[in-house]
Amino acid sequence: MGAGRAAGERVKRRQARPLRDSELTRRQTLALVTLAGGTLAAAAAGYPVARAVLDPAFRHAGPGRWQTVGTVQDFPLGQTALVTFTRPHAEAGSGAVRKDTAWLTRQPDGWLALHNTCMHLGCPVQHQARSGLYFCPCHGGVYGADGRNLAGPPRIPLQRLQVRLNGQDVQVQPWDQPLPTLRGGA
Repeated sequence: MGAGRAAGERVKRRQARPLRDSELTRRQTLALVTLAGGTLAAAAAGYPVARAVLDPAFRHAGPGRWQTVGTVQDFPLGQTALVTFTRPHAEAGSGAVRKDTAWLTRQPDGWLALHNTCMHLGCPVQHQARSGLYFCPCHGGVYGADGRNLAGPPRIPLQRLQVRLNGQDVQVQPWDQPLPTLRGGA
């Protein structure tokens, strides 16, 4: 019994000693360590998401250089072909897609190049030769032959690229593509 009483007195003395303002209890220390660990974990998980969302806002937007995608003979009148080009301002290691595509049509009155990305959520659109329409297989978006949005969730038309002839070479001038959007408006 003497040992039990001595231990009880030590506990009472420990409890009786008042804490100074600068001292932390074990519970407070554990709470701070847990809070700091949770904050670090949230920051580590949130960084890639924040970077993906905010990077386009700080990117240097604008036209890229003219790129040759073929010769006039490669594009018969009235037919649409998928062409590949390099995206402007895509830097190695940035995670940006360097190669991109567009649908190019040689028309009687000129050229039409439409970026191959649905303006709803960024899926690649497919061209249907019979109807001349562009379809998004992901969510059922439909675009007209001129790129206007006709049906489905896309609220804005496909982006047009500039086209020019340089001798017999057909060239496109891609811009940094706007982000697909769920909202209406341009």
